[in-house]
Amino acid sequence: MENLLCFLPSMEVLIFNLINLNYCVTRRYSILKTVTVLCTFTALIILPGILFPAKEVYGNGQFSMLGFIYIIPLKFLYREKMELLFINMCMSWTYTLGIMAVSVQIIYFSGFSEYHLSLMIVEAILFSATFIPFKKYMIPKFSYIIRNTQKVQKKQFAYLKISICFNFFVLILLHMIFLNSEKYLFQITALVIFLATNYLFYQIVYEVISSSIQVHELEKTAAKDALTGLGNRTQLMKDMQYRMQENQLFSVLFLDLDRFKLINDQYGHDVGDNYLIHFAKVFGEELNDKGKLYRYGGDEFIAIYDGVLTREIIDSIAKCKNWNEDAPCEFNQVSIGLVVCEPPYTDKEPNNILKRADTIMYKNKATRKIRNEEKI
Repeated sequence: MENLLCFLPSMEVLIFNLINLNYCVTRRYSILKTVTVLCTFTALIILPGILFPAKEVYGNGQFSMLGFIYIIPLKFLYREKMELLFINMCMSWTYTLGIMAVSVQIIYFSGFSEYHLSLMIVEAILFSATFIPFKKYMIPKFSYIIRNTQKVQKKQFAYLKISICFNFFVLILLHMIFLNSEKYLFQITALVIFLATNYLFYQIVYEVISSSIQVHELEKTAAKDALTGLGNRTQLMKDMQYRMQENQLFSVLFLDLDRFKLINDQYGHDVGDNYLIHFAKVFGEELNDKGKLYRYGGDEFIAIYDGVLTREIIDSIAKCKNWNEDAPCEFNQVSIGLVVCEPPYTDKEPNNILKRADTIMYKNKATRKIRNEEKI
């Protein structure tokens, strides 16, 4: 019984740590199966300690460090990568081990007898007082950080990982150092300030990641046409410049919907908007993942095609063979101007290329066929 009592404070910390982790990551299996596996694993871990006790280790929190071997079953029980599981454990244990460290100092400062039982009781009181606000305010931020790390730059993520791990291991060192020194009230104060600083750090990380995602979403919105969902001029220019910087061979098509004004006049602007949306859908599918369509303005569209577009391919695309599926009205054809961009380019200015494609499109509009094209 006495041997088992030595484990209880560390087990209390372990239980709360696993509860924290369960809120932050995604389980593969039911909660019953997950708990059963973790309980079985725990029994196998503590059995040698019960049979061969070492009170000087199990009673002061050092045994808690063995909790990191739980990453083995956690890897199979949860969907997150090993790296994210480890980071999550460090973040969660900053809270749970912090509670144990403060509890140990309170026991030392107060001079309670029955060390292990007193430690377990003090931990229980501190967990009861802090877990609900921690679950409400901090765990959602931990979860948000874990689930959105892929949305920050790799260099920023590397700094984040290092900081989280350093903070956790600094807490371990402080805990071990304070176990072998006096002036317990000062140590309690130092631990509380350190833990508060950690939570402030996570709050800052949360705000930074949240702001970065918002900026990214705004950038995506700013580069998207509101009606069709296609990329707009801003996105078009970026994509053309990128291809030219990479010396890629690509074709630019300037598309103008014929007699579009008549559609608005005959059917109304709602049908006209649906006409544009339907064209964007059908023509985008016709590009067959080898290109990208953009709305240039009004009834004008630009398509970038990776490689060289032959006249046969253009004639096939221009027919919009899937037009009749859910179309708002009949198709009135499209006039196309083609410019092939082949490195080394004679003109590296995207606006000039678009002007050339526009000029060629108007030459072709009169004949209803692609008779003119240009290579730069």
